[in-house]
Amino acid sequence: MEKGIRSVLFDMDGVILDSMPRHADAWIRVFRQYGVDLAPLDIYRREGMSGRDSVIDIFRERNVAYPGDDEYGRILEKKISIFERQPVGLFPLVKEILHFLRERRIALALVTGSLRRSVERALPRDVMDCFDAVVTADDVSRGKPDPEPYATALRLAGGGVHESLAVENAPMGIRSAVGAGIQCIALATSLPEEHLREASLVLQDHRELMEYLQDRL
Repeated sequence: MEKGIRSVLFDMDGVILDSMPRHADAWIRVFRQYGVDLAPLDIYRREGMSGRDSVIDIFRERNVAYPGDDEYGRILEKKISIFERQPVGLFPLVKEILHFLRERRIALALVTGSLRRSVERALPRDVMDCFDAVVTADDVSRGKPDPEPYATALRLAGGGVHESLAVENAPMGIRSAVGAGIQCIALATSLPEEHLREASLVLQDHRELMEYLQDRL
């Protein structure tokens, strides 16, 4: 990352929120009702995709007929109901990282495959207020790994592709950012490094991310 950086774009689940184990638990419980047994890795490696795309992909992978969009609506509501009953917190140092960047007049964007409803419910208001742009599944026609979510966020937040940095934790999000021409750093909060090799750099946690940013800004 160069000193001329103008914007940093963050994924939410697994980057801002320590929520992936709870997402995985909710999806596993719902899919079990449809005769599909999943492990957390099945969810983690699809993180960033829209809920609908993830569901279709899982049914296809398991050679189970997709039950259709009407039933998908019920699947999603079951999953959200389970997930929203569980407490979710921020990763350590998230607020410090966001404030560090804001103090340096870096534009910030949130780029997530979650619904806006889930974002507004999960993120504290003071964290939401740090972002100049928030792009959710409701705001794009093609979710991650398509470049559209990051391209949209970059347009809203400002800054050219060579002046921006994305922070992700999953292959689908990395591909989305890289496809939009944005340098991407991955955090190994959900998946081991072997799944994150498409990123330009893999860091282990938020302390390493803070040190990385401090060293370069």
